[in-house]
Amino acid sequence: MKSIRTTIVILLGLMASVAGYGEEPRASAGRDPGSRTNGHWRVQVGWVHQWGRGMTVRSSAAASSFGGLSLRSGALGSTTPGIYDDGYVLPDLWTGDTGVPADRQGMTWNWGANNPSQYDYDNGVHPTLTFHRDRGETVGSAYSVSEDKSEDDLPSNGIEIKTSLLLYSWTSGDGPTNNPNGKAALDMNLIVGLALFPGSTQKYRRTSGQDVFNTTETYTYLDYYGTVEGGSWPALELPYSGSYGAVSDPAAGPLIPATPESVGLESTYMGSYRDTVAIKSKIWRLRGEAGLEFVKPLTERLDVYVAPQIVIEFIDMNADRTETVTYNSEKVSSRTDSEHKMTIVPGVLLTAGADYRLSESWYAGVSVGYEWLAEDPSIRVGSDKVNYDLNGGEFSLYVGCRF
Repeated sequence: MKSIRTTIVILLGLMASVAGYGEEPRASAGRDPGSRTNGHWRVQVGWVHQWGRGMTVRSSAAASSFGGLSLRSGALGSTTPGIYDDGYVLPDLWTGDTGVPADRQGMTWNWGANNPSQYDYDNGVHPTLTFHRDRGETVGSAYSVSEDKSEDDLPSNGIEIKTSLLLYSWTSGDGPTNNPNGKAALDMNLIVGLALFPGSTQKYRRTSGQDVFNTTETYTYLDYYGTVEGGSWPALELPYSGSYGAVSDPAAGPLIPATPESVGLESTYMGSYRDTVAIKSKIWRLRGEAGLEFVKPLTERLDVYVAPQIVIEFIDMNADRTETVTYNSEKVSSRTDSEHKMTIVPGVLLTAGADYRLSESWYAGVSVGYEWLAEDPSIRVGSDKVNYDLNGGEFSLYVGCRF
């Protein structure tokens, strides 16, 4: 796009310099006396092709968790008290009493385990007990699956009608005059016009995802008294359920440390949510134009000109937004929002072109130009903002009549 815009600016500058060239025209140049008769007014109609316009989409919604699930976290729950889905590990009289033998400090027999599968005897080398807390389903961080790139070159076509009135002429030898029968070296015209761009449809689509996991906290305790170093207790028999007791309590059971040797998280992938947002916008524009046109005759039939103009754009915008959430390809929810907005934006249009006289009254021409608007219009639909960049180049073919 930068190379196209640079080419346009260079072309406009060259045509402007030709149109403003101040030397006396050649004897054969300019318009012959008869060709200017009744030539104060001109009306033309033509086709306009525009490029370089486009839209961008910005979302203002903060990333959220799909399905109302909590965000997956590495933080673990409390081990004091150690209440688990398949057992418990609670303090006993040994746990915080500094007066007991050193090898029994921080121990407890106030624990219980529900399932034999929680115990790994490991041939007495490093026997452990593992307890679990089920967090249920959680989701990971949101990530982008796909997103359309912003399109800044969506062409549009329109119809333009212009009229002009001769304000002033500089002739080749008689000085400034508004005599329509003079041989013009440079004309200055007042021009006004309307251009209609009936509709340009643009589409945008993005998809984000979040993976769902079933997460379980794991807490592993050492079966200290199931080892040779710790004592003579044999391998544990589960299920087991102990309680807070006394030293002389005949129901006293095997001791284990009151704090876990290790903690961790186990996650099982369950599936994925997909959030797809599709936006379809349509923009309709009516442009009013007014300015001055400086015309330089090159031959009896060919003129070149440059025309700086002030423009007012009346812009009508429509946007439809559809958001669909699926889980493992099954639709979970869908929502559609539609918005309509109208606005008026001023700007500047610079065109340069050439006219070729077909007959005494009729002519055809071609022009190129570039339009700058004071601001980019926008419309908000749902949690998204659609911005339109309407600055860009244009090319026109037209026919006209002098009278």
